[in-house]
Amino acid sequence: MNCDSKQTVTRSTKCYIPKRFVLTILGFFGMFCSYAMRVNLSVAIVAMVNTTYSPSSNGTIRTMECSELVHYESEKYNKYKGEQYNWDPKTQGIILGAFFYGYFITQLPGGMLAEKFGAKWVFGLGIFITAICSLLTPLAASMGVTSMIVARVLAGLSEGVTFPAINVAISKWSPKTERSRISTIIFIGLMIGNVISLPVSGMLSGSELFGGWPSAFYFFGAISCIWFLFWSFLVYETPAQHPSISKEELLYIDLNKDEKTEKKDTPWKDIFTSLPVWAVVVGHFGHVFGFNVLLTEMSTYLNGILHFDIQANGFLSALPYASQALFSWLASYIADRMRKSGKISVTNTRKICNSTGSIGPALCLLGVTMTGCRPYLTVALLCIGMAFNGFVHSGFNITHVDMCPELAGTLYGISNTIGSFSGAIGPTFTGYFLDKGETIKNWSYVFYITSAVYLITAIFYDIFASAELQTWGVKKEKKHKEDKK
Repeated sequence: MNCDSKQTVTRSTKCYIPKRFVLTILGFFGMFCSYAMRVNLSVAIVAMVNTTYSPSSNGTIRTMECSELVHYESEKYNKYKGEQYNWDPKTQGIILGAFFYGYFITQLPGGMLAEKFGAKWVFGLGIFITAICSLLTPLAASMGVTSMIVARVLAGLSEGVTFPAINVAISKWSPKTERSRISTIIFIGLMIGNVISLPVSGMLSGSELFGGWPSAFYFFGAISCIWFLFWSFLVYETPAQHPSISKEELLYIDLNKDEKTEKKDTPWKDIFTSLPVWAVVVGHFGHVFGFNVLLTEMSTYLNGILHFDIQANGFLSALPYASQALFSWLASYIADRMRKSGKISVTNTRKICNSTGSIGPALCLLGVTMTGCRPYLTVALLCIGMAFNGFVHSGFNITHVDMCPELAGTLYGISNTIGSFSGAIGPTFTGYFLDKGETIKNWSYVFYITSAVYLITAIFYDIFASAELQTWGVKKEKKHKEDKK
């Protein structure tokens, strides 16, 4: 905030709040809402499922790992409020992954819609429609597995446009030297969404408020509807369209953007044959795969193996994302300082951040396979791993804007389409292993595969990624004018 009364602004206010910061803060809360509604099922499902149910048809014997950690096993599941359902691990995996079946479909259309019609309404309506789906989730669950899956797919379809849309907004509002910081602050919202949603969903699921676990969906759906009102009235598509932006801020943003370009027809062939683009896609795939395996399955692991009750489960599931949020901000500060110094290229800055954010969690997950029944050591390793993972938001996650600001939404849509598909794969393959028995050994297989995906995709990104402005997505104004002659 600039409180110099001598500064000329378009409105006669003594303290001027930069409008790019308004977009950043509301973008932060938008991402908060989107992830809060995405992850509340991960905790609520512990209360939704009748854990004593085990279909005899598959011959699975329900074993109890780490039995010495159990104190109130006989009471743990009886206190949950709300209807419980006989969903086996495979069914749970399908339900947890259903969101991503819809989510990956609208990534590319979301980016293209945001570029053509504007990021403001694509982003805002995407979250608002997801909120409606969240409010209807308890009804869908009561109607059966199919309707529950449909509700989650619809939520994924509507939320799928949000990530590419917010990248378009970032490309329009962020000066070059603030790009990592603005992007990271906005994306920290998703981590804080996890930090808040997981424990709050745990508390609500164990309470009598609105019938127990259904209140987790009502609460975050209602908050998201309120956010939509603020977003609708306070955010504008571009700095030039904002009625109360100062001349100084408008000039600052304009002078600190990439060289002005004009779009031509989207060069699909060049995009899909570009190794730097595929490096971002592969990096995105690896991050989303690992992130969503942990996001959707961590509560199940803490409950089924380490026997934390739902309130402790929600709190402990949130801790890794709190550490991730802190280190994401730290990484953005370091990345921007590197860029300003000029001593390290933007490409190498992105590679350093991405490697830290992928190799760190891979090593920590390998460590988890060795912790056995030591719950707090396990949680500590998960926290450290997710802290390192925060660096990817100054790695692959912003490279789309570096490569081609004019096509940032399209590029993000492409990479997040493929990345989000991995989000559907993760819970499904986890359910496959756990259907054979929820044991430490079977969970170790999940962690081994996740670590391997992190490492392989990080190496590919490091070899082929580039954060240099690409020539195939835009053409210079001068050339454009010459072509018209």
